[in-house]
Amino acid sequence: MMPERSKHVNIDGDVICYAAGFAAQSNEYWVDKDVFESKQEAIVFCKRYDIDIEEIHTRIIPEPIEFCLSTVKRMVKNIVEKSGSETYTVILSGSGNFRVDVATIQPYKGNRVSAKPLHYAAIREYITTVLNSITVDFEEADDYLSYRMLSHNETCATIDKDLRNTSGWHYNWNHDMVDYVDERTANQNFWKQMLSGDATDNIAGLYKLTGSKCSAAMKAEVESCLTYKDMRQCVIETYQRAFEKLSNKMEVDFIEDAELYDMLTEIGTLLWMRRKPDEMWSIDYGV
Repeated sequence: MMPERSKHVNIDGDVICYAAGFAAQSNEYWVDKDVFESKQEAIVFCKRYDIDIEEIHTRIIPEPIEFCLSTVKRMVKNIVEKSGSETYTVILSGSGNFRVDVATIQPYKGNRVSAKPLHYAAIREYITTVLNSITVDFEEADDYLSYRMLSHNETCATIDKDLRNTSGWHYNWNHDMVDYVDERTANQNFWKQMLSGDATDNIAGLYKLTGSKCSAAMKAEVESCLTYKDMRQCVIETYQRAFEKLSNKMEVDFIEDAELYDMLTEIGTLLWMRRKPDEMWSIDYGV
C-alpha cells in the first residue's frame, strides 16, 4: 500500500547546478582564424586540409549570469508545481564524502574529467542565499533525498537513477512523472546494480571484476526474487560462479568467501543510498 505523499519536495540541487550551468553556455571551436559551431565540423576541416586536430581550440561563451539564475529559479518553480508540492528544499552536496575513503577497488568517480560550468559557483551561491536549501557534508545530496523519502514521505525530485534504489515518492522532471517505487522494486534495482556496477561513478561490477558479462538473464533472476534476503543470496551466488569460472580459466585459486564479502561490501556501500543519517551498508545488512 502506498503511503500518503507529503506536500514537500526535496530537489537534487547538484543536478540543478550542472543543468542550469551548461544551459547557460555554449562552445565554439577555432582552427587558426576559422571558427566552427561544433567540434565535429572542426575535425572535418582539419582532415580536409591535413591539419593536426590538436590545433583545435575550444572557447566557452557564457550567457549573462542573470539568464542562468533565472533558469535556476524557473526550474525550481516548475518542479514544485509539477510534482504537486507546496513547499520545497534544494539539497546540495557539501564538503567531504565517505564514499571516497571506502573505495579501494578503483577511485570513486575517478573517471570524471569534465569541467564544471562557468557559472557553477554563482549558481550554488544563489541557491544557498536566495532559495530554501540545505547543504550536507560528508555524504551526498542523494543520501539526504533518500532518507527523507523514508522518514517523512517527502517527494524526491531528481533525474538520477540511483535514487530509485530507495522506496518512496519520486519526481523525474525530464519525464514530468511522479511515481511511487515500492520496497521490492527498490531492492531489485539495488541488487541489479550490484551486478552491473556504475560506470558513471566508476564503481566496479561483475564484468570489471570477473570478466563475466552482466546478462539480462542474471538481472531477471534477481527480479524473480521476492525478498531482499533472496536477492542478496542470488547476487552472491552469481559472483561465486563468475569467480570460479575465472579461476578455472586462469588456473589460480578460487576467491575465498571472506574476500568476496569484503569486495561486495565495498561495492554496495558505494551504491547504497542511505536509509537514515550516518548509516553504513554491509553485505550482512538486513540479514
